[in-house]
Amino acid sequence: MMPWRRRAARRSQPDADLTACRSCASAHVIAGIWTKQDESWWIHVRCCECGASREIVVSDAAAQRYDRGMHAIARALDRLEREAMEKEAEALAAALDLDLVDADDFAR
Repeated sequence: MMPWRRRAARRSQPDADLTACRSCASAHVIAGIWTKQDESWWIHVRCCECGASREIVVSDAAAQRYDRGMHAIARALDRLEREAMEKEAEALAAALDLDLVDADDFAR
């Protein structure tokens, strides 16, 4: 085991909050590196607001809850992007139908 992982394991709490920054209290914390350790996970987290980072060890259950939340966010993002692309495609199709756009608009 790497020395920094041993230090992290000693400092951590079993179900530390993966979503809150200890420095600025922001809820914009992301998990970067994940490493499985027996029945727990060593995770390097970083705050997107202030840049503070820390190493924590959480239970497998806490890591699974966090991962499910991240998957839910990814699915919502995919849906929003798809809806935006559909609206853009509809607008382009309407512009083409009305002869508002032609091939010269796409020339370099």
